[in-house]
Amino acid sequence: MTIRYDAQRCIHAAECVHGLPAVFDPRAKPWVNADGADAAAIVATVDRCPTGALQIERGDRPASVSAANTATLTANGPTYLRGDIELALTADDVRTETRLALCRCGASQNKPYCDNSHRQIGFGDAGALPGDSPSATIAPGGKLTVSPRPNGPLKCTGPLILLGTDGCTAANSETFLCRCGASANKPYCDGTHKKIGFIA
Repeated sequence: MTIRYDAQRCIHAAECVHGLPAVFDPRAKPWVNADGADAAAIVATVDRCPTGALQIERGDRPASVSAANTATLTANGPTYLRGDIELALTADDVRTETRLALCRCGASQNKPYCDNSHRQIGFGDAGALPGDSPSATIAPGGKLTVSPRPNGPLKCTGPLILLGTDGCTAANSETFLCRCGASANKPYCDGTHKKIGFIA
């Protein structure tokens, strides 16, 4: 088992530090002690990392995949995606993912990933779903393809359940999520990126 860490994707959600401090201790060098707990505990803790910054590679089994593709909105912060995800950054750069933290404030320097810029710019959005959110019933499972549109939204193709901070849910097989931070219909795109000259 190999534990991998991508510092560029870490936004210090601290699920690892709080979940298994004997293994993940930011004050220690190196900060990961793979001998601090058994493999099952480490795997379970890494799976709680919402950004995918922590990954485990095991030759005998694939990474665990959630039964359904979900997009969990956070208040004043990113969207956490979980599931069977294909992140298509370009035609030649397509990444297989199970966990992602995606920017929705528009200011990240590591788009489409969140880099905590929402804190610096004071991004404000409660993370609730609009009342007219689509409520179609979709079968769980299946691949979700996420494609950042040039200077525009995230196009999500495939079964996706959105979870708002207000406890509301929405489901659709094609969803356009705002990533400029200025939509009046968050989390959905409403075309405002064109008016403000969003570049990404």
